[in-house]
Amino acid sequence: MRYAYVPHNEAYMSTISDEQRQMLLEAGEAASIELSKRDFDEFLNYVKILEPPPGRGIIPFERWPHLVEVCQTLEETKLLVWLKSRQTGASWLLAAYSLWRALYSEGAMVLLLSQGEEEAKRLLAKSRFILEQLPESLKVPIGVDSRQELEFPTMHSNLLALPSTEKAGRSSTASMVIMDEADYHEHLDANYAAVKPTIDDGGGQLILVSTSNGMVQNSLFKKVYKDAPFNGFKRLFYGWNVRPGRDNEWYAARKLEYTDDSLFEKEYPASEEEALAPPRTIAAFNPDTLNMMREDVRNPVEVMPAGPVTANIYQDFHPGKRYMAGTDTSHGVGGDDAVTVVMDRDTGYVVADIQTNLLPPDQLAIASVALLARYHNPIWGIEDNDWGVLTIVSAQGMRYPRIYYRDDDKAGWHTDERSRYTLWGELIEAVNSRLITIASEQGLSQFYSVIRNPNKNGRIEGQAGAHDDYPLAVGIAWQLRRFAQAVGRVKNNDADTWRSVFKRSVRLRW
Repeated sequence: MRYAYVPHNEAYMSTISDEQRQMLLEAGEAASIELSKRDFDEFLNYVKILEPPPGRGIIPFERWPHLVEVCQTLEETKLLVWLKSRQTGASWLLAAYSLWRALYSEGAMVLLLSQGEEEAKRLLAKSRFILEQLPESLKVPIGVDSRQELEFPTMHSNLLALPSTEKAGRSSTASMVIMDEADYHEHLDANYAAVKPTIDDGGGQLILVSTSNGMVQNSLFKKVYKDAPFNGFKRLFYGWNVRPGRDNEWYAARKLEYTDDSLFEKEYPASEEEALAPPRTIAAFNPDTLNMMREDVRNPVEVMPAGPVTANIYQDFHPGKRYMAGTDTSHGVGGDDAVTVVMDRDTGYVVADIQTNLLPPDQLAIASVALLARYHNPIWGIEDNDWGVLTIVSAQGMRYPRIYYRDDDKAGWHTDERSRYTLWGELIEAVNSRLITIASEQGLSQFYSVIRNPNKNGRIEGQAGAHDDYPLAVGIAWQLRRFAQAVGRVKNNDADTWRSVFKRSVRLRW
């Protein structure tokens, strides 16, 4: 046990008498007890948990590194959404935290919402077990003691565990709410709508924690997680390997116990992308390939000014290299991302990008032109749907020399059902064959969310609530690779081929 305020200088301790040493230890113990009532991390020194057979029985709570981080977050964060792997210590930690708040926060109403009635009882049972194991000096008198509630009359506080029903939390003015396994709550939307205003108005704390429910792609939990931090929530993710003792051998053995790989990956994800990805049956890109592509993720070698924003440089311009660029536009501020990527034609490496939701379409053109100048103005395909027209007009106004033109003599990449089918089909084949390399972690993560929508006859698109802007920009760039090859000096015997290609498919403005 760690004692607060006790000298740890062994040389000093060896110079004092046994009686003095004991007095210091007793004083340290008393100080630690009092501090535990005010500091959750100190309180954990006295927490014991139960590992049922074949576990170790009653053991002290173990501070795994990720749980230390969570403790710090709990102290600093009002709104927390926590996506996790199974069996990583979350339930016991939150059982201890909810008990600590109820024990030592006067007037506290701590509400635990679980998937069902039995789950709610089990979570409260963990808090009760921790209470029973505490030293008497840390306990307070108990009033109501049921499978649903623990009451502490001297503190005027309650710890209440309820199943997620349509009316759960509606009549409670809670100072703290924990929604355990929130992605599996049948009535999460109603419960969230009921408790969130009371938390906002009363300055309380709301914690959503869950493994990913692979059967529900558009849940409120996933939306809250994906929207953080812009919605005020702090988000955390911890995969299967954060628990000490787990390695690849453990992972392989555990996976053999499952007949459904998709279910296993949701319960024991390695990354948040894997946790949030759609089931393999509807995923457009091979999840295993995407996981392998994560090995190529790296920080940019340079972040360069690009007009009103910055651009990420992963590989700098090399003379003799051939490049092409693609842009997926957005409405502008606060919506979907606007993305411009530059790709090495010969390697398929995305050498640079701009990712932002802070620019209106005309400003996106300014930023993109600044980036593309670094790569000697490669051929540039700008999606012309919706607001992309404004980006194209702005680029033309700046006299960008090499905008992609279609057969109908109109500038920009036009996405219709035919071109969309071609773009996605060729992009999926290229990515699954490792012909394309993505350095951006944020960009690569969007590939996980592209699905063959079973409700739209297998139409390829980003799943609801997810972004597919980066894949679309990469897909446009990939479509222009044959035109990038024709750029520059052309041999005489290739002249007719060159002219026919561009007459048929593209016109370059120099």
